[in-house]
Amino acid sequence: DALAVLADVAYVDMLEGDTECHVRFKTPEDAQIVMKSYKEIQIKNNWKFEVLTGDHEQRYWQKILVDRQAKLNQPREKKRGTEKVICK
Repeated sequence: DALAVLADVAYVDMLEGDTECHVRFKTPEDAQIVMKSYKEIQIKNNWKFEVLTGDHEQRYWQKILVDRQAKLNQPREKKRGTEKVICK
């Protein structure tokens, strides 16, 4: 929410309990706006920022693909008919 005030956030990649996360913005310009406000946000929230570029950016996109594939490969319980309706 603190970053959404400054720029359009597309996605936040964070697991509960993690000390770091990745925030994707809708445009590179949005990321630059947040970086320009870095000092103000850092003082308020004690956060550190880094724009991923080059190899770090490539590794992050690779992580996204691996995470997505792992999610799609998870077995899921198939429900049919009234059982499916009752669960909703």
